[in-house]
Amino acid sequence: MSLLRRISPKTTTIVSFIALIIFLPLLLLAVYRTGTLVSRATGTPATIVVNAKAVLPQQVRTDFYHAFAQGGEEANDMLAPVVNQVRLLKPKLIRLDHIYDHYDVVGRQGGALTFDFGKLDIAVNTILATGAKPVLALSYMPTVIARDGNIINPPTNWDDWAQVVQKTIEHYSGKAGKNLSDLFYEVWNEPDHAQFGGWKLSGEKNYLTLYQYTAKGAAGAQNVNTFSLGGPSTTGLYKNWIIALVESGTRIDFLSWHSYLSNPKQFDTDQRHITSWLLAYPQYTLLSKLITEFGFTGGKDTRYGTSYGAAHTAAVVRQLVTSPPMYLFSFQLKDGPNQDAGDGWGLLSHETKGKSPKPRYFLFSFLDSMAGNLVNLTGEGTWVTGFASKQGQTLRILLVNFDPDGNHTETVPVTVKDVENGSYGYRERFLQGRVSPPDSEPPLKELVSNGSLTKQLFMPAQSIAILELIKQ
Repeated sequence: MSLLRRISPKTTTIVSFIALIIFLPLLLLAVYRTGTLVSRATGTPATIVVNAKAVLPQQVRTDFYHAFAQGGEEANDMLAPVVNQVRLLKPKLIRLDHIYDHYDVVGRQGGALTFDFGKLDIAVNTILATGAKPVLALSYMPTVIARDGNIINPPTNWDDWAQVVQKTIEHYSGKAGKNLSDLFYEVWNEPDHAQFGGWKLSGEKNYLTLYQYTAKGAAGAQNVNTFSLGGPSTTGLYKNWIIALVESGTRIDFLSWHSYLSNPKQFDTDQRHITSWLLAYPQYTLLSKLITEFGFTGGKDTRYGTSYGAAHTAAVVRQLVTSPPMYLFSFQLKDGPNQDAGDGWGLLSHETKGKSPKPRYFLFSFLDSMAGNLVNLTGEGTWVTGFASKQGQTLRILLVNFDPDGNHTETVPVTVKDVENGSYGYRERFLQGRVSPPDSEPPLKELVSNGSLTKQLFMPAQSIAILELIKQ
């Protein structure tokens, strides 16, 4: 008799049940993973529709992204070699940190502190020469007052820190000093980061104590122009830090944080979060918000030197354009030295590498052509997003195809409806690692006779385009 005949139906049922228990979770996991991969692979393609008559009263702010941060990879005036190229970016604000440990501001003679702003003034003057105002991150602790001489430690005497802050504000905002108005002073840089102190909201290294004595120094500044004080300048937007600061009862003129997020849509989510958190604190809901560093990753990455970095920046601007922070600071303007791997954060390479501009450098003037009133746009997809604006007789549509995985291409149908019939000029411009004048190529002739116009736009991975429809 065969083996199969010797096994009873009851035994077969039991064995099958046990096998099902063992393998069902694995089967479900495989199905889940397959479904996830299919979803990621397919996503939602864009079908863009712009209503030409739905012109909104809100203007496109083209100033909020003209802010930049420069890191401290060299203890000198890093921007001096690239001042002319930075000027062409039309920066509004340029942020500096390491102002005390890189520029030898604070000394001690006998029992008194001494101050020499000469080296820092050189860096600030370079910023002013670009047409921007400086944003000074009050960091790090001067060695002469720091506990154990460590620049990421608290001071041995908190009143010494208050005096440092007071003298700094009097020098730059003081009417008898540099006489600069409306400066932003940010309390520390990434205090929660271990590299910069690993500050907490309690204990020996309490950021709230640091902020309190900073505010005390600011309050003591005499004969000064209007200025703003704020923070916490954390590595991300953290509710506990924001709430602790607003509940501290200390002077706060703006809230700041850093955003290194690969998903551009998270920037919009963060804006909604902080708005909701502050609803319980009405006096703080209208505080200015500054994202004082941003990018797709906080680590060095060769993609910062490619169209990937430019597309990510454009996708972030799209997410923020309808409800932007006061300023969004791109990190950073110029690479540090020894970037042989090409993985620096800069919009420009180091002078030893030719001060070469990267694709992100050209993006800002490209985006500026979107000035005008917002126009209703629908049909964004997983990868292709955008917004529309109208200025005079010209309707513009900005589209960006940003794929975090770096390989998605798409042909996007773009329809402009409710268009007045007549003759139009039509132009497509792509960011090509350079910026051509808007009229560098003559527009194509288009005749609209049925109130709408449809185009098919092929968008390679990490591409950015502006479509222009010009009433003749």
